[in-house]
Amino acid sequence: MHYTKLTLALWATSGFLSVYAAEPTHLSPITVSGSPIHEHTAFEVPSQIDSVSGAQKMALDSGSLGQMLDHIPGVNHLSTGAQSGKPVIRGLTGNRIKILSNGQSTDFQGYDTRHNPNTEPFLAERIEVIRGPQSVLYGSEAVGGVVNVIQAPIPYGQGVHGEIASEYNTNNQETLFGVKMGAGSEQFGIQAGVVKRQADNFSVPSVRQALGVTPNDAPSDTPLLTGEVPNTNFENQGANIGLGWQGDWGLMEVRHTQWNAKQNFVGAEEGAADEPYEVVATGQKLHNDETQLKAELELGGDWVLKPSWTHTRNQREESHDLGYETMSEDKGTEHYLDILVKRDDVKLAVQHPKIGDFEGEVGIEATEKSQSLRSGHLSPNANVSKRALYVFEEADYDRWLVQMGARYDWHDVNAPLDSNEHFIESGIFNASNHTRQFEVASGSLGATYRVTPNWSVAGNIARGFRAPSIFELYAGGEHGGVQAYQLGNPDLKAETALNTDLSLRWQTPKTQMVATVYQNWIDNYIYLANTGLYRYTEAAIEEGLGAEGQTETSSGDGLVPEMQSRQTNAQIHGFELSVNRQLNQAWSTDAALELIAGRDTKNSQNLPLMPANNLRLGVHYQPQDWAGVRAQKVSLGVKMVDSQKTAGDYEPFSQFDTTSFGRASTDAYALWNVGYQAQVKLDRQVVSLGARVENLFDTDYVDFLSTYKGYTLNQGRNVQLSARMSF
Repeated sequence: MHYTKLTLALWATSGFLSVYAAEPTHLSPITVSGSPIHEHTAFEVPSQIDSVSGAQKMALDSGSLGQMLDHIPGVNHLSTGAQSGKPVIRGLTGNRIKILSNGQSTDFQGYDTRHNPNTEPFLAERIEVIRGPQSVLYGSEAVGGVVNVIQAPIPYGQGVHGEIASEYNTNNQETLFGVKMGAGSEQFGIQAGVVKRQADNFSVPSVRQALGVTPNDAPSDTPLLTGEVPNTNFENQGANIGLGWQGDWGLMEVRHTQWNAKQNFVGAEEGAADEPYEVVATGQKLHNDETQLKAELELGGDWVLKPSWTHTRNQREESHDLGYETMSEDKGTEHYLDILVKRDDVKLAVQHPKIGDFEGEVGIEATEKSQSLRSGHLSPNANVSKRALYVFEEADYDRWLVQMGARYDWHDVNAPLDSNEHFIESGIFNASNHTRQFEVASGSLGATYRVTPNWSVAGNIARGFRAPSIFELYAGGEHGGVQAYQLGNPDLKAETALNTDLSLRWQTPKTQMVATVYQNWIDNYIYLANTGLYRYTEAAIEEGLGAEGQTETSSGDGLVPEMQSRQTNAQIHGFELSVNRQLNQAWSTDAALELIAGRDTKNSQNLPLMPANNLRLGVHYQPQDWAGVRAQKVSLGVKMVDSQKTAGDYEPFSQFDTTSFGRASTDAYALWNVGYQAQVKLDRQVVSLGARVENLFDTDYVDFLSTYKGYTLNQGRNVQLSARMSF
């Protein structure tokens, strides 16, 4: 089955059809941030913003942040099994998407395709997604967009309240148990939560399997692993606490969040000549501590001083060939990757009242980051220092909302020569290039024009930037998580992007529609490409199969692909459409369409890791309350995804188009889901119940953005059962 752009557009059109509504009900406007000085509705702000909260967030719950958000047009997820999914916004991911915690910066060592954000979505009350460059407010890494994971506000003036949650997934026996609660007086408040998520191996449809294949066999897209996929289990734990104090002088709040994860990833290695492939595990242990302090101090005359400080301690431990259950056996050896990152972000902003037509915020920011390589060879000891000045202004006229800003950043990276012997001896960097300095200016201008109370037009033009990361500049070692030897490039330049978008919006009490076209030009686009060479793993070197630094031109026993950071110029353009329609008191529909294309303009070829065109359609039935059961909702949805081909040899995972199993290019597919939600009133408590069947027909498919597509399929049918009790 092949879905062309025309087919997708025709399907989308069918989603707009409506029937006579005798008893209309209203859609609620979505309030979002979109500005450091005011809250607005999504209909008003120039930026393209979507929000997930409440019953919708419960229905979409997942340990994968990317999976929770990929229903939004223009948003996909780069997945690795059930536990790891990075948001992809308009074809950009990783260090081009800024992950915020309560509006403040985080750091999760996002080196590659499988390093997911260190966050537990259950602990959030709301998740906001801003599509398009946001460098003016958030600096480097916001060149493609922002995902803001927002915890519950400090509950000033509220009694004891909270929520107990549980969840079960049949596919991988994943369970969740969590509690969130809070209480407060008029001046003081406390909010806290704790959650544990645990799962066994996930399963895929039991189709024909590539049994006994060897590297010399003819190319085939038959999966190596079917049924239960080994080494895909995980355990996640998270907790947070927030304290606040407010008065006529302003407010002060402190929060601490901890996240721990133990994860296994599956891979395959070649055995001896003419022998089948061996399935191996890569274990990972992640620990993230985040402390935030912020204040808003009234200075009089509507002037507000807003200082904030965030301290992040992030530790990543990884074994090349052992699961997390036994990986401690390798601790302290070269097989064991142990990287510790400590980071402090300080911000001092002043919000000013109207000066002429504009009110806004002026601020300074400083970041100090230290990375310590305690064992292994992937990324070196290094330090990063950032400084920035920015201004953001907003004016609200009768029909116009105008937002604009400017920013200047200084960004220094230093890899010391006295503590990185491996990288110097391997020729990764030397005294001439172990320090880099980047200075970049960015700016934005956006406006919304309210044509009528129901129609508006919004446009944006923004210049974003991204400085190369420590990993992109100076990596030099075996990366067990992706089974590759990865090399940095100390000569990389900063990425700069010029993005334009234009959207048409229509909003009535029964209908919400947004159609957006965009184009993003990125100079010095950084990508990680296959070099065509292979290097010996550290285990193979110990066995005497090869030497450190030795390369081969073909794969073999003990060899993994070599990949290196490179640069080109890129252009990404696309079209996004979303429609929500309340047909009558009981029925509603929604549709979301994404068409996207990315091009390496310097080399006249497609960009790697571009999402496939896709369309979502949904219909929802809300019956009347019955015997104490209320807020019922039955949903049926389908996601249709077009086929997608790799961009060429330089794309990650492209080698699987020529191996004896797996695939790199993917076929079109359609997935059906069905769900049910309801609330039951029990004395003083309200219990929210949910049931959802994902991949209803157990379809065997491979998503282009799955990092497991070289070995296996995407997850098969899954039944998710959930319950939340509010008190």
